[in-house]
Amino acid sequence: MSVRKGDRGEGKLQVLNKARELKKYSLAALKNEKHFPKSTRWLYASPIATEVREACICIRHANSVYVTNAEEYSYRRMEQVKAHAHLDALLDLIDDAYDAGYISGDKVEFWTGLILKTDDLLKAWIKSDKDKYKDM
Repeated sequence: MSVRKGDRGEGKLQVLNKARELKKYSLAALKNEKHFPKSTRWLYASPIATEVREACICIRHANSVYVTNAEEYSYRRMEQVKAHAHLDALLDLIDDAYDAGYISGDKVEFWTGLILKTDDLLKAWIKSDKDKYKDM
């Protein structure tokens, strides 16, 4: 049975799928020598790859925790906050690469949209956890 479009909602952990999509897009863009020549890979591409991977790792760590007590919730929250910090740093690194002329405005716009969508889903997850575990 199908659900009416107006009654549909996003799944709580769409953030995992969006983070994977962000990582796949980012790593493919960084591999392209038209955008990042080998001479500047260590300066621009390497930090971007590191941040996107770290954000995904933190999201997966947070997702792997089944919360039954305050300590587990605290760990999960810490990983969510670290993922948020990595996504924020990623925005700054992409802005640096754009300012240096290595990526186009269209690519920055799409890439930033992916990052912000992932971050919005992460914030919704944090809020959901906060409401769910407020008594811990």
